[in-house]
Amino acid sequence: MSIINSDGLNANWQLNVLKGLSSINDNAQNVINIGSQLNNILVAIQAGTDYEAAIVLDAANVTWLEIRIYNSATSTFDPPVYYLAGTNTPGTPVAPLTYINPNSYLAQIVSNTTGLATETTLNNIDSNVSQLVYNTSAVTRIPVYFRTTTSGTIAAVTYSFSIANVGTGNGTFLGDTIKPGESVNFGADGINNSYAASTFTFDGTGTELLITYNS
Repeated sequence: MSIINSDGLNANWQLNVLKGLSSINDNAQNVINIGSQLNNILVAIQAGTDYEAAIVLDAANVTWLEIRIYNSATSTFDPPVYYLAGTNTPGTPVAPLTYINPNSYLAQIVSNTTGLATETTLNNIDSNVSQLVYNTSAVTRIPVYFRTTTSGTIAAVTYSFSIANVGTGNGTFLGDTIKPGESVNFGADGINNSYAASTFTFDGTGTELLITYNS
């Protein structure tokens, strides 16, 4: 630093230089403080020193990381230091603080997802998908056609059914009268929907019935 001239012409310049040096010193000190704290954490980890890390929520609903390092010299933890998520800059949360218990959150997640992906549920889904594939897959059916003047029952599982009275007298179908010239048709309305065995009964005594169905 030069000596101030007797006429004071360089006094302002020297004052500005001093202010600049002071600002540089302050900023450097902040960096040193931050680096010192991070270095303390690193040293603690490398030395196996105990430390605690916790996630806290302050009164402003801001999430902070709390770090406490155990001081073996005093047998106590040093005052906690708080960091905003994703930063290396210490800060001051707004009291009061709420400590977040990760076990509680994990238990809540387990509770909310129980039954969503259990083995039984997955087996049920697999069964339903298999049934859907079966119900929408085309299958070859066997057509049956015959005339009768006697009574009987269709013993097979059927997928469609048709009966017509082509004679001159009354017949019986499902316990009711089917008159000459009448016909009745049934469809299970689905690729694999069906009627149970022995569903259709008939009696063509005294007339002639024409019956067709798919089995």
